[in-house]
Amino acid sequence: MRPDSRFAAVLICFFLSGLAALLYQTAWIREFSFVFGTSAIAIAAVLAAYMSGLAVGAAAAGRFLTRVRRPVLVYGVLEAAIAASALAVPLLLRGATAACHELLGGHPELPAEGGTAVLAFFFVSSFLILMVPTAFMGATLPLLIRAAVHTDAQVGPRTGVLYGINTAGAVCGTVLAAFTLLPAIGLRATVHVGVGVNFVVFLIAAVIARKPARNQPPKDIDAVASVPFHPTPAARVMLALVCLSGVTSFTYEVLWTRLLSHV
Repeated sequence: MRPDSRFAAVLICFFLSGLAALLYQTAWIREFSFVFGTSAIAIAAVLAAYMSGLAVGAAAAGRFLTRVRRPVLVYGVLEAAIAASALAVPLLLRGATAACHELLGGHPELPAEGGTAVLAFFFVSSFLILMVPTAFMGATLPLLIRAAVHTDAQVGPRTGVLYGINTAGAVCGTVLAAFTLLPAIGLRATVHVGVGVNFVVFLIAAVIARKPARNQPPKDIDAVASVPFHPTPAARVMLALVCLSGVTSFTYEVLWTRLLSHV
């Protein structure tokens, strides 16, 4: 497969990945709002677990990236794992509810009204339940960068295109879930649509991985990627600023969601 055709196929996969991921996130916020009894806590729980999983998955993938020889195939397997773990979320939620009754006694109230212990239990449980699929999601971008980037000159352009196409898919997934799928087919079927999209991506990735790339440039970035990262003082400041930017961005998201819900 020619490099340009291969990269175009990878972009299609990553667009669909973003679409499925935000189908799940939109559906999970709805589902967890039923669990918590309030959308504000559900949004906070889902976003915290979602972004933590992405961070853990990306960090884990980055540690083993240079050892992966077939990154597109591993990416496809991760997409199938996302689908399987997304199907398990409702079952795990029911298990968490049963465990809460066993550990803390029966509580007819929803967690938002049932006291600090019940609320904390469900918040931590939600965090753990969503950590698995979202960690798989977080590992996908480093793998596709590994597959698509082969020279230093490609790092910025191709990483930017991958991130941008994934974000475009996420926008489409959010709109599709909120305005079409959830009203038309309901919560469970919306999740099943996301599962189907993940399996389509798995199949496409398997086909790409079976056809070896032709005329690939030497992977001269491997030598750089394998060097342990020891941030300089200036880099530590930049990392702290990036962290603060993330805190601010998602504070805005929760506040804007609360504000727009009144409108």
